[in-house]
Amino acid sequence: MQQIGYPAYRTSKRNKEIELTFMLPTPILSYMTRHNFYIITGGPGAGKTSVLENLASKGYNYIPETARQIIKERLSKGLSPRPDPARFAQQIFDQDWNNFISNSHLSSLLFFDRSFMDSACMLFESGKDSYDKIRDSYLANRYNNKVFITPPWKEIYRNDTERDQSFEQSIEVYQRLEKWYKEHDYEIIVLPKDSIENRVKFVLNQVIS
Repeated sequence: MQQIGYPAYRTSKRNKEIELTFMLPTPILSYMTRHNFYIITGGPGAGKTSVLENLASKGYNYIPETARQIIKERLSKGLSPRPDPARFAQQIFDQDWNNFISNSHLSSLLFFDRSFMDSACMLFESGKDSYDKIRDSYLANRYNNKVFITPPWKEIYRNDTERDQSFEQSIEVYQRLEKWYKEHDYEIIVLPKDSIENRVKFVLNQVIS
């Protein structure tokens, strides 16, 4: 068991842009709290994916980060890494929501490399109207109340083809997400700056306790 495959999506070519097209299901009337769904979030380059890959090596499933998948897809088509902020935020949210709903039948532990709460924050920043459309419906569905967050860590920060932010920008993302999750009544648990193995032990101790 490793990462759960990135769900299929359709692409349509329009003015040399690749547009991810999702039909969001109507929010269910009986809202869900998936206590077995755990989020690992934080600024870019702080070690989230390394923790999740180690968890996968121990038999735990996880959902990979949506934004990196979209950026990778766009780059493979010769496009800019991201569309405009509003479209990018909506594309990420649509996929994040699909990841939540399509796995809601699972009773086993499932970890998420970011979540629809992260992309809801992006929607809020790109236009409050977009956020208002999801606030009282989609966001009433919840993950486990414990949210793990990786703090900025300059010593391990690296850029790559899908991560082009500066370390200073990663600090801003961390601060924004920490505040955002707290405002939405999630309990923030900061991962220690430690080895990957010790970070994973820390996560599992919190989850299993």
